[in-house]
Amino acid sequence: MRCLKCGNELKDNEIMCSNCGYNRNNTPQKDNQFATRNIGVYNQNPVNQQEVDRKLQNQKEFDELVEIYIGSMYYNFRKGSFSWCAFFFGPFYFLYRKLYAVAIIIFIMLGGVSTFFTITTQGRFDNIRDIKNLLALKGFSTYIIIYSLILLVFYIFLGLTFKKFYFNEIVERVGKIKQDNPDLGFNQLTQLVKQKGGTNILAPILAILLPTIILMILLIIFGNTIL
Repeated sequence: MRCLKCGNELKDNEIMCSNCGYNRNNTPQKDNQFATRNIGVYNQNPVNQQEVDRKLQNQKEFDELVEIYIGSMYYNFRKGSFSWCAFFFGPFYFLYRKLYAVAIIIFIMLGGVSTFFTITTQGRFDNIRDIKNLLALKGFSTYIIIYSLILLVFYIFLGLTFKKFYFNEIVERVGKIKQDNPDLGFNQLTQLVKQKGGTNILAPILAILLPTIILMILLIIFGNTIL
């Protein structure tokens, strides 16, 4: 007979394993339905409880760092439900959540779609100055409907995918922070995550104000030429 914990050979009358100290009477025969089947079958790689505890502690600390990075909306983002903020505010909400690169890509995509429709319709409706007649045109209305549907589908897509994308992105960022700072303790990592995480309300405000200010300056300088 072998020890069920370490596989050491046991004598028939030996209760305690001389190698690991396992007491084979700890699991009564009547409670183990597979006791007969398990004879000679043992764990060749016994679990290191200290290693398991260490991994569990590391995972717990990592989850806490992710929660600190995201803030009070942590559990909301972890569920991955529909994001109404991403749906209504689009790239501005990405800026608010410090996803700057993704926000820039979205702005470029939206600008590309707008430019495409502007070029496509250019020259077709220039002679029509009356807005009522313009809207009454079948071709112009079709362009407006198609353009609106494309934007609607795109913003619905943002709403559906934002929370899951954002949560996975923050998990990667926190992992990189830990990887780049292996010598820092948990408290120091917490302070670093607080600095890099959270939100930035100034970014979307600037994204709205700067183009408006630039446009006003251009109108002041070239207003007469444009008009």
